[in-house]
Amino acid sequence: MSVAREKIARAIQKLPVEQMVLMHEQLISAIHDKADSEGLDPDFRDEIQQRIKDIDAGKAKGVDAFRALRKM
Repeated sequence: MSVAREKIARAIQKLPVEQMVLMHEQLISAIHDKADSEGLDPDFRDEIQQRIKDIDAGKAKGVDAFRALRKM
């Protein structure tokens, strides 16, 4: 294990359980995001990022995925 990883692991072990759980959730999310983004075509990834920006800016409205799938 690298020195940096050992320091991080020790620091995490000192946290309250609630903060450890939050760190765990954030790490899992980051792992999934990285794995997803590394497997996507760069143009497709750019399109997704633009759509997220449009939704966040109120330029576009999201649709419930389950409702959209039922319509298919």
